[in-house]
Amino acid sequence: MELNPTELLYYTNQAACYIEMKNFDEAIKMCDLAIAKAREGSYDYVKLAKVIARKGSALEKSGHFDLALQAYQAALLENNDP
Repeated sequence: MELNPTELLYYTNQAACYIEMKNFDEAIKMCDLAIAKAREGSYDYVKLAKVIARKGSALEKSGHFDLALQAYQAALLENNDP
């Protein structure tokens, strides 16, 4: 992430690791950081959708079902490819 801070996949991969470690708060923070990075300039909407979906997964597993549903819906709006 130090070499290429705009690559969203690094953030989603780290968030996935936090989810596997059941450290959902850190996973959500990592996803929020990636979303902020994406909004700074041009971004790949497919990768951003993956970040938002990963945040939804962390929210779901931490028991925040309403927020998870909102995140999943936002991910679908970001990348509406079937």
